[in-house]
Amino acid sequence: MNFLSELLYFYTRKIEPGLTIPKDALVIDIGSGDKPFWRADVYVDDLSLQDVQRASHSQTIHNIGTFVDANVMHLPFKDHAFDFSFSSHLLEHVIDPQQAIKEIMRVSKAGYFEVPNGILETIKPFHSHLWFIYDDLGTLVFFRKSQKMHNVLTNNGKRFIPFFQNIRDPFIRVTWKKNIKFEIIDPYTEKEKFYAKNIKERNSSKNSSNVYITAAKILRFLFYKEKNIPASIYKTKLAKKNSTSKQHN
Repeated sequence: MNFLSELLYFYTRKIEPGLTIPKDALVIDIGSGDKPFWRADVYVDDLSLQDVQRASHSQTIHNIGTFVDANVMHLPFKDHAFDFSFSSHLLEHVIDPQQAIKEIMRVSKAGYFEVPNGILETIKPFHSHLWFIYDDLGTLVFFRKSQKMHNVLTNNGKRFIPFFQNIRDPFIRVTWKKNIKFEIIDPYTEKEKFYAKNIKERNSSKNSSNVYITAAKILRFLFYKEKNIPASIYKTKLAKKNSTSKQHN
């Protein structure tokens, strides 16, 4: 991609989804990480996982919207608490994508999610991606990675790295309502499966991109309608205590 193409692609992934959501809709970003969705009201990430699963190894952002420390497998919100959910580059990391997707559908009425196309994983396997993911005519298909396959692809893919940057649409992007179609294929024993490698010793956490966060705050200033987060969205009072509210700008 050239610079203009990259800019347009970034716009369609990170900015445009927020412009289509009504201002009074309650929005959650699940797996918000270091690049939180600018339109969200509530941001969720699991701080116990630290920052080593991200390619940037940047720190989770806490100072936009209301932040909740929770895991996607067990979200502390009531059914359909949110009008819209945003989830970017989360599902390829989770051990049980079926449970994660069910939780996303449980807490939100509609949403947008993005995952890397499995073709990327065959060229350059990532140290914390557990699944190859493909779009099969609208159905998201998850193929479990084995340790053997990860090692083979890591060695084999080195010769194809020059092609990696030329993939025009490297991510699968899905806007859904009521239901997400998916299939899980996991033929391996527990011993055969690939699990995320801890590379903490080689990569220390750093601050997120100031440019991205500045852009998100500008978008919020221009298009975001600030609202009080109702206590009724939480399953329990304890869950509410685990959240932190921050200034929006």
